[in-house]
Amino acid sequence: MREVLVKGLAGNGDEGTIKCWYFEEGDRVTKGDDLLELVTADESVVIIPVPVNGILAEVYFGEGETVQRDEVICTIDDESKELRDEDEDDPDDEEDETDGRDGDDEESEEDY
Repeated sequence: MREVLVKGLAGNGDEGTIKCWYFEEGDRVTKGDDLLELVTADESVVIIPVPVNGILAEVYFGEGETVQRDEVICTIDDESKELRDEDEDDPDDEEDETDGRDGDDEESEEDY
Protein backbone atom coordinates (compact mmCIF):
# COMPACT_ATOMS: atom_id res chain seq x y z
CA MET A 1 0.00 0.00 0.00
CA ARG A 2 1.20 3.48 -0.81
CA GLU A 3 0.17 6.46 1.32
CA VAL A 4 -0.58 9.67 -0.56
CA LEU A 5 0.44 12.88 1.22
CA VAL A 6 -0.68 16.46 0.66
CA LYS A 7 2.15 18.02 -1.35
CA GLY A 8 2.47 21.02 -3.63
CA LEU A 9 1.20 23.70 -1.24
CA ALA A 10 4.61 25.46 -1.19
CA GLY A 11 3.82 29.19 -1.13
CA ASN A 12 0.09 28.65 -0.69
CA GLY A 13 -0.04 27.95 3.05
CA ASP A 14 -0.05 24.86 5.20
CA GLU A 15 -3.56 23.58 4.51
CA GLY A 16 -6.15 23.21 1.83
CA THR A 17 -9.79 22.23 1.45
CA ILE A 18 -10.65 19.30 -0.80
CA LYS A 19 -12.66 20.66 -3.72
CA CYS A 20 -13.16 17.37 -5.57
CA TRP A 21 -11.87 13.84 -6.01
CA TYR A 22 -11.54 12.57 -9.57
CA PHE A 23 -11.76 8.91 -8.49
CA GLU A 24 -13.70 6.83 -5.97
CA GLU A 25 -12.50 4.03 -3.72
CA GLY A 26 -11.97 0.89 -5.80
CA ASP A 27 -11.14 2.76 -9.00
CA ARG A 28 -8.00 1.92 -10.93
CA VAL A 29 -5.64 4.93 -11.03
CA THR A 30 -2.68 5.67 -13.28
CA LYS A 31 0.47 7.52 -12.27
CA GLY A 32 0.32 11.14 -13.35
CA ASP A 33 -3.49 11.39 -13.58
CA ASP A 34 -5.19 14.10 -11.51
CA LEU A 35 -6.29 12.56 -8.20
CA LEU A 36 -7.95 15.53 -6.47
CA GLU A 37 -8.15 19.30 -6.27
CA LEU A 38 -7.41 21.35 -3.16
CA VAL A 39 -8.28 25.02 -2.62
CA THR A 40 -5.93 26.97 -0.35
CA ALA A 41 -6.71 29.95 1.91
CA ASP A 42 -5.59 32.35 -0.85
CA GLU A 43 -8.05 30.63 -3.26
CA SER A 44 -5.32 28.91 -5.27
CA VAL A 45 -6.28 25.56 -6.75
CA VAL A 46 -3.71 22.81 -6.26
CA ILE A 47 -4.03 19.54 -8.18
CA ILE A 48 -2.57 16.46 -6.49
CA PRO A 49 -1.46 13.83 -9.04
CA VAL A 50 -1.62 10.06 -8.68
CA PRO A 51 1.89 8.98 -7.54
CA VAL A 52 1.73 5.29 -8.62
CA ASN A 53 -0.36 2.92 -10.71
CA GLY A 54 -2.82 0.95 -8.61
CA ILE A 55 -6.26 0.82 -7.04
CA LEU A 56 -7.55 3.69 -4.88
CA ALA A 57 -7.96 1.66 -1.71
CA GLU A 58 -9.10 4.13 0.94
CA VAL A 59 -9.97 7.82 1.04
CA TYR A 60 -9.58 9.46 4.46
CA PHE A 61 -11.13 12.88 3.73
CA GLY A 62 -14.18 13.93 1.77
CA GLU A 63 -14.94 16.95 -0.36
CA GLY A 64 -15.15 20.10 1.73
CA GLU A 65 -12.80 18.81 4.43
CA THR A 66 -9.58 20.66 5.33
CA VAL A 67 -6.26 18.81 5.20
CA GLN A 68 -2.78 19.82 6.37
CA ARG A 69 0.48 19.79 4.42
CA ASP A 70 2.09 16.30 4.52
CA GLU A 71 -1.11 14.69 5.88
CA VAL A 72 -2.05 11.25 4.52
CA ILE A 73 -5.21 11.72 2.47
CA CYS A 74 -5.63 8.28 0.91
CA THR A 75 -3.93 4.97 0.15
CA ILE A 76 -3.33 3.32 -3.20
CA ASP A 77 -2.92 -0.44 -3.47
CA ASP A 78 0.10 -0.78 -5.72
CA GLU A 79 0.85 -4.43 -4.95
CA SER A 80 1.98 -5.79 -8.26
CA LYS A 81 0.51 -9.33 -8.07
CA GLU A 82 -3.11 -8.17 -8.10
CA LEU A 83 -2.42 -5.63 -10.83
CA ARG A 84 -0.51 -8.19 -12.94
CA ASP A 85 -3.42 -10.63 -12.63
CA GLU A 86 -5.81 -7.96 -13.90
CA ASP A 87 -3.49 -7.12 -16.79
CA GLU A 88 -3.30 -10.78 -17.81
CA ASP A 89 -7.11 -10.99 -17.84
CA ASP A 90 -7.39 -7.94 -20.12
CA PRO A 91 -10.33 -8.58 -22.49
CA ASP A 92 -8.52 -6.78 -25.32
CA ASP A 93 -5.85 -9.51 -25.24
CA GLU A 94 -8.50 -12.24 -25.42
CA GLU A 95 -10.11 -10.60 -28.45
CA ASP A 96 -6.76 -10.63 -30.23
CA GLU A 97 -6.38 -14.37 -29.58
CA THR A 98 -9.92 -15.06 -30.82
CA ASP A 99 -9.36 -12.97 -33.93
CA GLY A 100 -6.27 -15.02 -34.75
CA ARG A 101 -8.24 -18.29 -34.71
CA ASP A 102 -11.05 -17.26 -37.05
CA GLY A 103 -9.66 -19.13 -40.06
CA ASP A 104 -9.43 -22.59 -38.50
CA ASP A 105 -11.63 -22.91 -35.39
CA GLU A 106 -11.85 -26.74 -35.34
CA GLU A 107 -8.09 -27.32 -35.33
CA SER A 108 -7.55 -24.59 -32.73
CA GLU A 109 -10.02 -26.25 -30.34
CA GLU A 110 -8.26 -29.63 -30.75
CA ASP A 111 -4.88 -28.04 -30.03
CA TYR A 112 -6.09 -26.91 -26.60
